[in-house]
Amino acid sequence: MNSPKVQLLFAYFLIGIFSVAQAQLPVRGTRWQGVVLASTNAQATMTFQRDTLLLTPESASAAPETMRYRQLGDTLLLQKITGQNSCGNNATGLYKLIYTNNGENLALQLLSDDCPERQQIFVSKTPFVRQRSSPNQPPRNWPYLDPTADSIAGISLYRAYDLLKGRTSVPVIVGVLDSGVDITHEDLRDVIWVNPKERPDNQIDDDKNGYTDDLNGWNFMGAKDGTTYEYDQPEITQTYVLLRNKYDKANPATLSPSEKRQYNTYQTAKKQFLNRYAVDQPKRMAFADTVKFWAVARQIAASLPDSTTSQAAIRQVDLGTDSIAAAVKTILADGYFPQYGPFSYYTVLVRQNWARFRQIMGSEATIAYNPDYNARASVGDNPANPTERYYGSPRLIIGQSQQLAMHGSHVAGIIAAKRGNGRGIDGVADNVRIMPVSVVPANGDERDKDVANGIRYAVENGAKVINMSFGKRLSPFKEQVDAAIRFAEEHDVLIVHAAGNNGENYDSLPAYPSARYENGKTARNVLVVGNSTWRIGEGLPSRSSNYGLQTVDIFAPGTEILSTLPHNEYASFSGTSMAAPMTAGVAALLRSYFPKLTAVQVKDILLRSSYKPDVQVRRPGRSGQTVAFKRLSRSGGLLNAHEAVKLILSESPSGPAQFSGFK
Repeated sequence: MNSPKVQLLFAYFLIGIFSVAQAQLPVRGTRWQGVVLASTNAQATMTFQRDTLLLTPESASAAPETMRYRQLGDTLLLQKITGQNSCGNNATGLYKLIYTNNGENLALQLLSDDCPERQQIFVSKTPFVRQRSSPNQPPRNWPYLDPTADSIAGISLYRAYDLLKGRTSVPVIVGVLDSGVDITHEDLRDVIWVNPKERPDNQIDDDKNGYTDDLNGWNFMGAKDGTTYEYDQPEITQTYVLLRNKYDKANPATLSPSEKRQYNTYQTAKKQFLNRYAVDQPKRMAFADTVKFWAVARQIAASLPDSTTSQAAIRQVDLGTDSIAAAVKTILADGYFPQYGPFSYYTVLVRQNWARFRQIMGSEATIAYNPDYNARASVGDNPANPTERYYGSPRLIIGQSQQLAMHGSHVAGIIAAKRGNGRGIDGVADNVRIMPVSVVPANGDERDKDVANGIRYAVENGAKVINMSFGKRLSPFKEQVDAAIRFAEEHDVLIVHAAGNNGENYDSLPAYPSARYENGKTARNVLVVGNSTWRIGEGLPSRSSNYGLQTVDIFAPGTEILSTLPHNEYASFSGTSMAAPMTAGVAALLRSYFPKLTAVQVKDILLRSSYKPDVQVRRPGRSGQTVAFKRLSRSGGLLNAHEAVKLILSESPSGPAQFSGFK
């Protein structure tokens, strides 16, 4: 975990604003325009401030109304503060919040109200329309808009559904290989896959697939009871620990080709790991010796004024040449923010939250590059045995964790959050079942063994599309992952993979999982996706997105994407992790409405139907160079659901049994 991210994570933890997400979409800080007083069709603006709602009529002759509000999930409680209506200040109104159009429209449905006049204010045949705070803020539904009609680089999903009206669809299972999914979320629970051959919680493997009680998927990182670790190590540490006994003193001349590749991977990991291990040694010792840690903290406090300080001032305190004292100073400086006030008060906060502080600020030293840390102990498998398959749990216990299943739930919502239910968002596909397969830790790198087993599990249990929004730079057991991808290809399963967020040329990166097998051939069923923004112009590709004329297939919306989080919450994230499920959702949509299409055909359709703007764009990364957008991916285009459906209908209007012209 990089230092700036560590600092912010601990800052949010102490300040109590770890996430801006809220159950149901939050109204605080939003502004809406629409019709009030249905009898007169008066236009008005609703502005939700911190705890007050300001209702401002457009008519200059009408006075504004001010109400106190409180949001409880999808329920809004209102009381009058000032205004012309005859409601008493104690009269309470309860209204249900109903969102449509991915949160761009809002209607208030009456639940109860002691004031009939207020009921009339909010009874409207048309929903309120969200007003953006600035032109640089995209609409919440921007990914679904049309690049030609709306001048926004969306996937034209609404127009795709217009073409699909009157057509029947079949359910499609999408395997979400990720950190897990909150299967109880209000916007996900109705779209979670249910294993029809498994009876819940009877401790019997009813369907004989090797995974007992797997009613809603499988957790390859969990103990049998579903307890799941949040922190694992980066791939260089995992590789070093797993392979050092085999290869530390091996003679490469005696190794087979596959062993030689693994040996080279180990040597790369060893060099990087030992360097990081040495750098973090003082920090490890600082956290191990808490007596000295607090003695140094007192020494720093004595050298600082009893007022708000700064990170720079903390670092300038002279502690001599003691490396451990210097490490303590660095740790405390990295975690400090002016909101904490005097350094002495900051250290009180650190003491009170020591376990969390140590976990976050010391994660690199005590977890990431600590060879003695063993996240897998609770799982009970042998991490060095890549052929082991049957371990883990049918459950993932999220509890009060802020991180478990966060990423996976966001990905799942993009693909298939329940459409048309008035809550939160609408996912891309309308007849999909999400199969959660947990293989990615909340922190650290996924393990090849889990990825390979996750792919096989999803394929064997009926998934037709698999989303993989993760990646790393080393793959010690690549052969196992290759075999699983080949297995998916043989069983007609499309794998959608995120290109990554380094702002680099993917063609020249060591990046895994890879569509390229060890024998040099390329998997035909893997689709790699870059991240695009809503701007059709120079800023179309996200600055952080990887790109590649030969290895990235297509770009899709992945910037400021609103979706689901655990505990019935919602938030906007950015990255190729969001662009991949946007693409997986469209792929599932096609396989749902045109079930005779193969995985390879769906991939080809998405590439051929992509929207190809003839624009010069800023090359992702830091160079600032401009390049034709078509030079950033194989298709040269943006995902476009409408054009994909249109292409299918034009080549075989009845729903093709076979597309002879497709690659």
